[in-house]
Amino acid sequence: MRRSTTTAAAAAVVLIPLLVGTAGSPALAAGSGSGSGSGSGDVTVTNTETVQARLSATGAVQEARVYDQLAFTGHGSATVENPVSTKGLRNLDGFGGYRVVDGRLVATVDVDGERRARTVSTYDRDLPLAVEVEYTLDGEPVQPGAVVGRSGTLGVHYTVTNTTGKTQDVTYDDGTGSEATASAETVVPMIGQLVTVLPSTFTDVRSDEAGLAGDGRGGTRLQFQMTLFPPIGSATAEFGYTAQVRGAVVPPATLTSMPVSPLDYPSFKGGAESYRSGAQKGVDLTAGATQIDDSVLQLHDGAAQLLAGLLQLRDGAAELSAGLNDSAAPGAARLAAGAEQLDQGLAQARAKAPQLLDGLAQVDSGLALVDAGLVKMYGEIGALDQDPKVKELQAGITKLRTAAATLTGAVHQVRTGVAGAATSATKLSSGAVALGGQLQDAVTGLGGLRAGMNPALLPQYDYVVAQLSAGVPVLTDTTNPATIAGGASALASGLATAAGTLAMIECGLDSTSIPGTCDTSRPDVVHGLAAVDAGVSQLISGVITKVRAGVGDADDTRADNTLRGGVHSLQAGMDQLSAGGGTLASGLAQLGAGASRLDDGADELSAGIARAAEGSRALSDGLGSASEGAPKLVDGTQQLSDEGTSQVVASGQATAEDFGVKYAVLAAGAERAQSEGMAYGAPDGAVGATAYSIEIAGVDGAGATNIGRLVAAIALFAGGIGVATLARRRMS
Repeated sequence: MRRSTTTAAAAAVVLIPLLVGTAGSPALAAGSGSGSGSGSGDVTVTNTETVQARLSATGAVQEARVYDQLAFTGHGSATVENPVSTKGLRNLDGFGGYRVVDGRLVATVDVDGERRARTVSTYDRDLPLAVEVEYTLDGEPVQPGAVVGRSGTLGVHYTVTNTTGKTQDVTYDDGTGSEATASAETVVPMIGQLVTVLPSTFTDVRSDEAGLAGDGRGGTRLQFQMTLFPPIGSATAEFGYTAQVRGAVVPPATLTSMPVSPLDYPSFKGGAESYRSGAQKGVDLTAGATQIDDSVLQLHDGAAQLLAGLLQLRDGAAELSAGLNDSAAPGAARLAAGAEQLDQGLAQARAKAPQLLDGLAQVDSGLALVDAGLVKMYGEIGALDQDPKVKELQAGITKLRTAAATLTGAVHQVRTGVAGAATSATKLSSGAVALGGQLQDAVTGLGGLRAGMNPALLPQYDYVVAQLSAGVPVLTDTTNPATIAGGASALASGLATAAGTLAMIECGLDSTSIPGTCDTSRPDVVHGLAAVDAGVSQLISGVITKVRAGVGDADDTRADNTLRGGVHSLQAGMDQLSAGGGTLASGLAQLGAGASRLDDGADELSAGIARAAEGSRALSDGLGSASEGAPKLVDGTQQLSDEGTSQVVASGQATAEDFGVKYAVLAAGAERAQSEGMAYGAPDGAVGATAYSIEIAGVDGAGATNIGRLVAAIALFAGGIGVATLARRRMS
């Protein structure tokens, strides 16, 4: 025949109001003792123990007994060996005795439906709870008997202690993936409640710990809840009340309690899970913070490289500014001044040409001298393009054009580098903001753990979270140049401004160098120099060609339209002389036009170089500011690692250890509840539970009979048996 067992604690549920509704929760296995069972047929065995104790008004134990019930359901026979207290053992189902072997009640029963076996005996062990009650009257300590008949302010203070504590080793994850061991105090987890009813003569009842309600007869019912195990509660609970009394008595109180598994009991498994989750989040935080710290150190190295590049760029910009401001700009100004003087001189020459024609008409007698002079002029004007000063001017203009092209290329390279650095600084700022967001998420995740923490740890916990939160703006505040994100953002802005300034310089040097950006209609250095070069060449060519053509050869006649031809044919008519004078005036006009273009080009060159010089100075100043701010970024990333992310790693490990040890204590308590939860233990194969009902005596001056208490206890126990059977049937 097959025999099975069920999980039930109905008797304890009925006898202890605190436990109503928990019959369906996982029951505690036999622990303090061990028993055995065997038989034939299909019989279910349920064992419940109820320890009933009487204490004095101060909490001293006066007597205790244990009510034990075996409930059999099914059909067949069963033999059980149930651990019991043998002292004063009595059969509550009749006058027959039981066979007891080595502290076990041995019985073989035949079951056809339902059958029970009930005993009562003296509880010969220490209670798992110790109770101490203290009384004051008008603030002065008094014995309970001294309260009777008095009036004033009565204070009653209860101290309930779980006495099952012991030190044992527990294991947990230390936050780095390694298992660590800690020595911790564990107890058999107990919960309970204390109920007392104050008579109507007690008024102005106050308590910071109790739930208060009327009892329906003018009195006040106080109910205190107790969670007697850490870390969810404490091994010791202290509570009490005060009241204004007249003709006072000391009301009795009833304390009910039972062991529970904090990992399974509905009211506590959520809290236990929060400790387990907190330990895991500590592990996750440690791993994440370690990765963040590595990233911050990489950011520090990148910032150091950026600083070195900025210093080089700053030095180059300073050299460029010095060259443009000290050499190029003054030279261009001098060239513009010379071109203006040349233009003014040619204008004056054009204005005097008509007077020359009039004079020629009057100097007929000196034409021979003029012809000789023209011969000399003809020979010397051909050597004008070989004049050293003209060659020096042309060579200078060629050097300026080459230097302007080289300068344009150099500025283009610098501008491209600065624009790239601005983009890198922007990415650096965005990376810092993203990194701050991850740190904020970790802080937010830690905030969710605060509600489940031991209040004693909250100051330290809040301090750590505040330190982490303070590190977030260092990463994410883009408006403050002293932060990482703000410094990088300011650096990006400064570099972008420098890039814009360089673009202005580049456009001033060559308006065609940046299509779509430069205004090609504006004058620039490169094209101004080209205009100057063309003007000088045109000027020299015009002088040689036009002047020699105007002078003419020795055999020229009036038909050749030359000065010499005019001189030779002067006698033929003043018209030829005027024509030669007109040719001269035309040549001077062309020279004047070239000189004007030279003047305009020189002005444009001077203005372009001046703008380039101004931009180079702004570039140098901007890069100087950027290089001054960059060390703050280097120092800030190092400070973030030293004072921020590395501290987060340490905090993560501390969190993992704190929550890990607390969850390990809860798990150890659950194991102790499983193995030590029953007062004496259940038979093998049967699951049972133990409940404790502790009566704290009152003092009213009249006393109470032991018989009355015994009758009440028996009635309470008998009522528990019936409801236990009903609960078991509903669960089966």
